[in-house]
Amino acid sequence: MKYKIILTISCIFLSFTMKAQKKIQPIYYIDYSYANKHLLRGGIEFMLINESTSQTKLFLGTGYGVVNSNGKIHGIPDLHLSYNIGTLLFVKAGSSFSHAYSLAGVSLFNACDIGIGYSKSYNNSEVKIQGFTAGITFRLTNKDNVYGKLRIGF
Repeated sequence: MKYKIILTISCIFLSFTMKAQKKIQPIYYIDYSYANKHLLRGGIEFMLINESTSQTKLFLGTGYGVVNSNGKIHGIPDLHLSYNIGTLLFVKAGSSFSHAYSLAGVSLFNACDIGIGYSKSYNNSEVKIQGFTAGITFRLTNKDNVYGKLRIGF
């Protein structure tokens, strides 16, 4: 529990430090997924790769989620990589203290990702999140180069 609190405080401090520099502005995200339990996450992402010609982007995200398991609400930290190919497809892989997951699906201009995948719980985890997963992610930012551009014609 002590490590979860330290990790969360470190992520929040990192977010405020990066925002204060205004060189690297975080992208806020809200994520909902369902495997065998409903999981709601939120946090920040940073764009590691930005290819402007192909609009391919790599996001590194960290955040915190909540899940209801056996009548108790548990907090779950989250760390993930999301590789958005153009403005149409994405592949996402992530992990927490209780499970690892991967998703693939459709990206709507990098503002909304809708995908399906699989989640596997760790053997020693208290919260079992396992099975086929469906999820949706919304990104919120005022950076111009995060969202894809609509190209019509030549």
